Amino acid sequence: MLTDLDDTLLHQAPLPFAFVGTSDHRFYDRYWFEAVAPDGGAGALVSMGRYPNMNVLDGFVAAQTEGKQYNVRFSRELRPAFAETKVGGLSVSLVEPLRVLRLRLEEGDHPLSCDLTWTGSLPARLEDHSFSRSQGRVVSDMYRFAQVGTVGGSLSIDGHDFAAADWFGARDHSWGVRPGVGGFEPVTSGAAGGAGGRLFIWLAFRVDEFGGYVQLHEDHMGRRQSLDGALVWPAEAGRPELRIVDMEHDLTFHEGTRAFSHARLVLTTEDEKRWEVEAEPLFTAWAYKGTGYGTGYNDEKGLGAYRSEYVEETDVYDVSHPEIVRNLDGAQVPSGHREQPVRLSVNGKPGFGHLPIMVMGPNQRYGLQAQ
Repeated sequence: MLTDLDDTLLHQAPLPFAFVGTSDHRFYDRYWFEAVAPDGGAGALVSMGRYPNMNVLDGFVAAQTEGKQYNVRFSRELRPAFAETKVGGLSVSLVEPLRVLRLRLEEGDHPLSCDLTWTGSLPARLEDHSFSRSQGRVVSDMYRFAQVGTVGGSLSIDGHDFAAADWFGARDHSWGVRPGVGGFEPVTSGAAGGAGGRLFIWLAFRVDEFGGYVQLHEDHMGRRQSLDGALVWPAEAGRPELRIVDMEHDLTFHEGTRAFSHARLVLTTEDEKRWEVEAEPLFTAWAYKGTGYGTGYNDEKGLGAYRSEYVEETDVYDVSHPEIVRNLDGAQVPSGHREQPVRLSVNGKPGFGHLPIMVMGPNQRYGLQAQ
């Protein structure tokens, strides 16, 4: 089948745009956006993903205020509206590539609506290629770029209206093959995996005149598996990025949890300069099950699973505790992974960032046992 994109000079394989160059059901292409008020009074996540081999386009909006997280999830058949970035009342419009996008959720039978313009204030940065293989099967083969910016517009949460003006914004755009997409993972081994535990830190931030992006993977013994990142300046500064070549971390967790209350990171750049980051939560970390990740959606199949011609779901979480998530009736629900917007300083300069820190399984450095 042909789409509007087939009348461009952008093809990279002998295929129309309706098809991709792999039959792996997990192939995806996804937007993710965050917008948070500087005072921590409100925030929103918006995302949309396309899964050509599952014939699915899905998306979500989640918003937080006053200790509650409101979630709205959508899923539809991708074809025939293959090139349309709209599902239900949610739409993402590319206004200026790599800089300006418009995020809209129409009012409906759910507690959220928004009309937000996300504007990049620093150049987007492409991360290193992520590739891994296990038991002969590709686990991950993907690219992602990250960007920080500002957000303006309107956000309504359960009847409470917020005017966004110069809110902190973070976003990423990733595509390729990764686990946890399309509803199932084939079994390729009888051995249990992941027993060793790991630590993952990902930071996108902005202070007055610069910002940066960095991610770190360590095993349970603190041995580094990968480090990728750089400090960046606005395009008009005409200054090249500085690669980050080392990261030290000192994390303080809420007692009895794996949710951090303070993070100190020391970044060393290729010019041997050290950049000290002090960060604390701006509000409670996002509970990603509500967005559809992991075992999200009512069928617990997660992102990219085919459900029907159209599905819309909504729920509300009590996220007032740093780690435990409950429905409004008090029943505890699995949170999924957590991601944390932060207030921070870099060498004393104040700013904001997005800082997921995930400690899975045992960790010797922080005295954590297997979960």
